[in-house]
Amino acid sequence: MRKSLAAVCLLPVVLLAQDSVTTLTGQALVSGASNGPVTTALFNDPAALVADASGNLFIADSRNHVIRKIATNGTVSTFAGNAGAPGAGDSPARFDMPSGIALAPNGDLYVSDTGNHTIRRITPAGAVTTFAGMAGQNGFTDGAGASARFNSPLGLAVAADRTIFVADSGNHLVRAIAPDRTVTTLAGRPETWGVEDGAGGAARFNGPLGVAVDQAGDLFVSDSNNHTIRKIMRAGMVMTWAGVPGVDGSNDGERLAATFSKPAELAFDKHGNLFVADSFNHLLRKISSGGKVSTVTGVAGADGSADGSNGEARLFNPYGLAICPDGSLIVSDAYNQLIRIVLAPFNVAVHMSGVKASISWESLIGKTYQPQYQNELGLGSWLSLGPTITATNLNTSVADTSPEVAGRRIYRAVILQPDSN
Repeated sequence: MRKSLAAVCLLPVVLLAQDSVTTLTGQALVSGASNGPVTTALFNDPAALVADASGNLFIADSRNHVIRKIATNGTVSTFAGNAGAPGAGDSPARFDMPSGIALAPNGDLYVSDTGNHTIRRITPAGAVTTFAGMAGQNGFTDGAGASARFNSPLGLAVAADRTIFVADSGNHLVRAIAPDRTVTTLAGRPETWGVEDGAGGAARFNGPLGVAVDQAGDLFVSDSNNHTIRKIMRAGMVMTWAGVPGVDGSNDGERLAATFSKPAELAFDKHGNLFVADSFNHLLRKISSGGKVSTVTGVAGADGSADGSNGEARLFNPYGLAICPDGSLIVSDAYNQLIRIVLAPFNVAVHMSGVKASISWESLIGKTYQPQYQNELGLGSWLSLGPTITATNLNTSVADTSPEVAGRRIYRAVILQPDSN
C-alpha cells in the first residue's frame, strides 16, 4: 500500500500540491538526550540544523548544550559537547545553549554558542575551537577573533567565500566574520532596534534570528521581532523583502502584503524558493522566487504534533530548517522536541507544442513519481501517463503525444511513498 502526494494541473492553470509531514526522530513533547536509533532518540529544544553533502544532519540541540548528528544510517549521536553540562571549554568541548549552525565549504561546522556569546568552529574530526568572541563577555565590539564581542548570537550562514554571517540578536545587528576571523558590522546600529531600511548603519533590526545566502550572494534575514524578512544586498543596502514591519499575522500572498509571526530560521532550495520557519504561527512558509508567500504546512495558531498530508500535519514552534542533497526539507519542531521531514508542495507546469504536451515538475532526487491525467476534471478515475519515474535531478518531465492533448486534458504528478506500516 502506498501514500500519495499529488500536484494537479488544469491546462493552462498551475496549481499546488498537497503537503506531507513525517517525524524523522524524537518523541512529541518528551525531552531528553538519548542517542541511538532515530526511533528512540530524544532531544531538548532542537534549534538550527544543517545537512552535509552526504545527507548527514547536524543539530544545535540547545537545551542539551550539545551538537547532535543524525547519520544517513538512521543513528543519532552526540557530535560535540556533553549533554546536560553547559560550559565554554574547547577541550573537552562544552557549549551553552547553542542555537545556530552552518556548514562551510571545507566541511567545518560553525556554531553560534548563544549563552557564551561566541562563535565556535568544529572540524570534521570533531575538534572544537572558539572562532570569535570571548566566552561570558557580551558586547558589540568589532575586531579580530577573541577581541570581538557579540550579544546572544543566533542564526549563521556561510557564503561561498567562507564569510560567516551572524544574526547578532541581542545587539540588533547583522555581523560578518572573514576567514581570517575579523568581525565587522554589516548592518544595523548596536543596541538600537527599529524597522528602517537603508545602507549599513542606517538600517535597523529588532531581534534578527535567521540568515541565509541566495545563489547571487545576497543575504536574507528573519527580523523576528519585526515579523519581517529583510534582504541585504552585496552593496550593503537593507530592504524589507517580505512581511509588514511590526504587524504579525499569517496572510499569504504578495511578499510585501504577507504577514508572519516571529519568523525563525531560513533556508533556500535549489530552485530559489526561500522557506521560513514561521515559529509563532506554527507554520512552515515559502517565498517563491517570484515573490509569492504561501503556507507549506501547518495551521496558523493551531499547535500540535500530528503527521499527515494535505493540511493534516501540525507543528509547535518550528525553528530550524535544512535542505538535504536530494532536495527534501528537514524541520526542527522545537517545542515538540521533534525533527520532521516535510515534502513541500510542488508546481506542475505544462508546455504545449502542437499536439505534444510536456509536463514538468520540481522533484526530489530518488523519489518516485507517477504522472497521471484525466480528460475532464472530476470525471472518471485518474489514468497513468506511462510508467513511474524515479527522479535523478531536481526537475522531472514527461511528454504526452496522444490525440486528446489538443483538448482540455488535466494532469497531475503523484509522489509515491512506501507505507510506514
